[in-house]
Amino acid sequence: MEIYKEDIKDIWLKAAVLGSLWASFEIIIGSFFHNIRLPMAGTILTVIGVGLMIAFGQMWKEKGLFWRAGLICALMKSVSPSAVLIGPMTGIFTEALVLELTLFLFGRNFFGYVFAGIMALYSVVIHKVITLLILYGFNIVKIFENLYYFTTKQLRVENLNFYEAFFILSSLYIFFGIFASLSGYFIGKKVISIKNKEQKDSKIKLDFSKKYLETSKQTHKYSVFLLFFHFAVMIISMALVNFVSLYISAGIILVYVVFCVIYYKRALRHLTRPMVWIQVVLLTIISSIFYNGFQTGNIFQTSGIIVGLEMSLRATLLMIGFSAISSELRNPIVKIILYRKGFRQLYKAIGLAFSALPYIIKNAVKPKMFFKQPFIALINNMLIADHLLEKFTDARKNRTVFIVTGEKHSGKTTYIQKIVDCLKNHNIKSGGFIAEGEFEKNKRSKFTLKNLKNEESHIICSSQPADTDLKIGKFYFNKKGIEFGKNILLPQNLSENKVVFIDEIGPFELKGKGWSDSIEKLLKEPDILQVWAVRQSLKYEVLRRFDITNAIIFDISKDSIESTCEKIRLS
Repeated sequence: MEIYKEDIKDIWLKAAVLGSLWASFEIIIGSFFHNIRLPMAGTILTVIGVGLMIAFGQMWKEKGLFWRAGLICALMKSVSPSAVLIGPMTGIFTEALVLELTLFLFGRNFFGYVFAGIMALYSVVIHKVITLLILYGFNIVKIFENLYYFTTKQLRVENLNFYEAFFILSSLYIFFGIFASLSGYFIGKKVISIKNKEQKDSKIKLDFSKKYLETSKQTHKYSVFLLFFHFAVMIISMALVNFVSLYISAGIILVYVVFCVIYYKRALRHLTRPMVWIQVVLLTIISSIFYNGFQTGNIFQTSGIIVGLEMSLRATLLMIGFSAISSELRNPIVKIILYRKGFRQLYKAIGLAFSALPYIIKNAVKPKMFFKQPFIALINNMLIADHLLEKFTDARKNRTVFIVTGEKHSGKTTYIQKIVDCLKNHNIKSGGFIAEGEFEKNKRSKFTLKNLKNEESHIICSSQPADTDLKIGKFYFNKKGIEFGKNILLPQNLSENKVVFIDEIGPFELKGKGWSDSIEKLLKEPDILQVWAVRQSLKYEVLRRFDITNAIIFDISKDSIESTCEKIRLS
């Protein structure tokens, strides 16, 4: 018998709360700013995010909370209609990371928070510069340099050198940083003083069945090869832009973009936005004018046009390429690898944060109130934090699921039937079904589902095809047999049963099909114990797929029927 426990750490629960609240502002307020084309919208959102983090820093003192919350918020930002992978998502994580590192160096005190806020706001400038360099290359530096000299000349402020302009810009972001820090600091203190007087909201309802990176909603076949292919194409194409003619590099990139647009709907979204093409045109025009700084006497210069087109090609390549990569990262295989490499806590926290997002957007974030009374809006959102944390904590305390495991065709069904008989001898009613196999010429020819409640049966799959059957592997699955099994697992049909057996859960369910939906519903029923038959090689993947944190695993080759029956009976 193996005891399986995968509890999520308290710091990740709190990060899920902070990350989901932060993401709600980024999605709602950020989308509003994006739609009205508000100048410095990213800076304003950073002020809100930094203020929110510092406010939570007064309530929760855990080190490492902010970068975790920033990572969760950045990943959740992907659901925003205004999200661009390279921009807001990396910006959010950067400001959280800078805030965390600054507090680590200067301590969690008043002056530490103020300095951390300044550094986090200033990271907006650094992040923007790095993003532009990644997107457009170092040619953008020469263009901006010439544009700067042209602008100062037209404004008749030639005496304003680069360092003075840099000082003015820095002063502006220092002011924003101090404002965000002080606002967050005093909002946090205010929340601490009033939260004990607030009545607990017992009406918070969250749907924890929604999973991040849900595999059943995929629109294309995932491929690990394509994941590495996109990285390789982006690296090679960026090199081609710099070393071969524009015609050759443009042709190769165009073929790649067309492939991504056809294969990935997500990538298509970027090309349908007018601002993408407006940016390309403006960048080409600005480059043609300012690349050589009017040295030739001509307004539009061929070399400048070529440089502008090269930068636009580079930016388009990266936007489309990273969109394709983000789609392939939803591959269940990638998720399993990340689980094994220590990312379990992150995935579980993101799942919780996403489950809370609809509630927060509907009930907590009120855009009208935010624009009228932003400080009160932030306080009201923080006041639900403890309630969300309580809900998240309760969600992790799900009951134990029993797993009966063994190798393929090793006798799991027979083992389960004997457990059912054992429980029956103790007057414990069992529900669910077992899948009894039949042999023909020493090979499995069909499987029949047997309802453990009334012993009614129905063929679920056979090696012989039929017009209405779905072929999986060498078997043809009967749609009526699948519906028969789903009907057995309806909660209302199991009300009299203490224990429910499901034989078995495998690759079909890992893809969100088969008994997947039925299992999700049963997991919400607190009074029903579940016993799953799972192939030995898939037991951990199945537990992770259904987000099970507590399980007892019985190996049919090691655990006796009597000991397994006794453990289930006493649970």
